[in-house]
Amino acid sequence: MSEAELIGHELIEPCAECGAAAVGVVTEAVDGDRLAWAVSTRCSGCGSATELDGWGEMPAMLRTALVARVGLVRLRADPDASRPLRRCLLGEFRKQGDTIDEAVSAFDALIGNGILGTPAEMRLLAGRLTAAGATVSVEPHASSR
Repeated sequence: MSEAELIGHELIEPCAECGAAAVGVVTEAVDGDRLAWAVSTRCSGCGSATELDGWGEMPAMLRTALVARVGLVRLRADPDASRPLRRCLLGEFRKQGDTIDEAVSAFDALIGNGILGTPAEMRLLAGRLTAAGATVSVEPHASSR
């Protein structure tokens, strides 16, 4: 993907087989308790197809292409119902690698304007926070596309 160019939501790169333009589309899903992502590429010249996949955080260019394709969603929790769960929810943010300051900021965002992310990212986080006792909602983010 080092020579890839982002056009809209597609990754365009030279085909390794014939050199023609190969178009890649990025997808992301929740698999158990982690994120899985993939790039499916097909050459417009020879029809060669490739798949690249990974787990967890995807490279920035791929995430940009994904957001261009699927948009962002906002995850929120009711402030009054979440305050008694603060310590437990902070622990969930810490489990995913946040520093204490980042966890506090994430909690404040969760009960404020919400946390923005891809649909899969927010489904995974919603599941973790719900398991910790929170009641959350996921809604489209109007200016994400």
